[in-house]
Parts: sequence; C-alpha cells; structure tokens
Amino acid sequence: MNEDDPNAELFLNFNVEEKIKYGLKDVSSRSLTEDGMDFIIDNVSIHSKVAGEFNLYNILAAIVFAKSQGVEMGAIKSAIEKFRGVEGRVEKIDEGQDFKVVVDYAHTPDSLEKVYETFRGSRKICVLGSAGGGRDKWKRLEMGKIASKHCDKIILTNEDPYDENPRAIVEDVAKGIDQPICETIMDRREAIAKAVSLAKTGDTVIITGKGAEPWMMGPKGTKIKWDDREVARGELKNFREKIISTKSHILLER
Repeated sequence: MNEDDPNAELFLNFNVEEKIKYGLKDVSSRSLTEDGMDFIIDNVSIHSKVAGEFNLYNILAAIVFAKSQGVEMGAIKSAIEKFRGVEGRVEKIDEGQDFKVVVDYAHTPDSLEKVYETFRGSRKICVLGSAGGGRDKWKRLEMGKIASKHCDKIILTNEDPYDENPRAIVEDVAKGIDQPICETIMDRREAIAKAVSLAKTGDTVIITGKGAEPWMMGPKGTKIKWDDREVARGELKNFREKIISTKSHILLER
C-alpha cells in the first residue's frame, strides 16, 4: 500500500494477514530529472532511466514486493537500472533533434497531470486527444483544464472517436482550455507534424492519449493501423530534412 495516498488508511484497515507499506519516507535521498532519477533506499544508491515521481512510486512498490519475496537488494538494484520503461509510457522519441518528444498513454486527468508535471522545467507543446468516443464524457473538460494549466501551446486532435462525432469530442475538451494557446487540427498526423514544427531548442512536445496502441478506432468497429511513436519519428525525420534543405538552399543563394 502506498501510504502517501490519501486513501491509504481505508485500505490499511482491511482485515488481511500482511500489510506491506511503501512511500517517499523510505527514500533517504532522491533527485528527479526529465531524463531519469537517482535515489537511495536501504543505503543502496539506485539510478533509473525512467522519469517522473509517479514512476518512483511504481519502483518503490516493486522494491517492497520483491523484498517480501526474498529478493536481495543487489538483484533489485540491477533489475531497476536495466529497465528502460514501458512502451508508450513517457516514451522518448529521439531522431537527433534538440528538443524532447514524448509519447504517453495518459487518458485520465490524474495520469495526464503527472506526465505534464514530469516536464515542468521546459516549454511544453501538447498534442491532446485523450478522450475516446462514447465514454467518460465528464473527463473532457477536466483534461482541457489540466492542459491549459501546464502547456504553453495545445493542439487538439482526433483520437478514438468510435461512433461519436470526433469534432464534438474535441469541442468538449476545448471548453476547459484558455483559447489563445489552443488550436484544433483534426488530422492526428498533421497535429503531430505541427507540434514538431513549433518546437524550439529545449522544448518538450508531449503527445498523449494513445501511447503504444496499434490502432485508431472509428465508427461501426472500423479501425486504421496507427502508432503515435512511428508517426512522431516520421515527422521528426521530415522536419530535419526540411531544415537541411533550407540551409542548403540558403548556402546556394550565397
């Protein structure tokens, strides 16, 4: 049980034989950056390549479980330091650009906020769908509010509309957003391309809602093959080629 959770006491009151707790008090020192984290637990220094305080909690949960099963700290440290993260969760896409591009599955208000908070130190350009059709309509406004609070630029786009009008979904999200920082591009590939084109050195482009999902879902059970990560890679390559072409043209003119 994460004893830092507001509902910890409720779960700790359950009548079970063994209660295993974990929390930030277990860590004697910690340093979190956009590229990973370093922390000390049980006098053992550990470096992890995954980012975000929420991932530190995930790691602590894994540690206390492993210890409960008799796994030694040396093996735990080795496993954590080898682990590079879950596909589609705060997954960085690197094609040599001088800004970050991150793909994440975040599709709830809590998960969206945690991803944005991980990159609080940089200017954020956010591609936001995060609201599939025919479900959870309550969260659309909340997602918009969270994006408006954390992002410097928001590009609203289509995600998984199913049988609902995709523009109506986007309009619901837009109601929670400070409009001057927002624009709508319904074609998701074009939205990602626009976000990449707006990024400057040190910025972070955050593409949320689909993560590593391989399909985009449409009406009447239709679906198209899709991968935010592959699209982002493709658009980064196109962006780099345009820059090289522009520089070459300028040199030729000189």
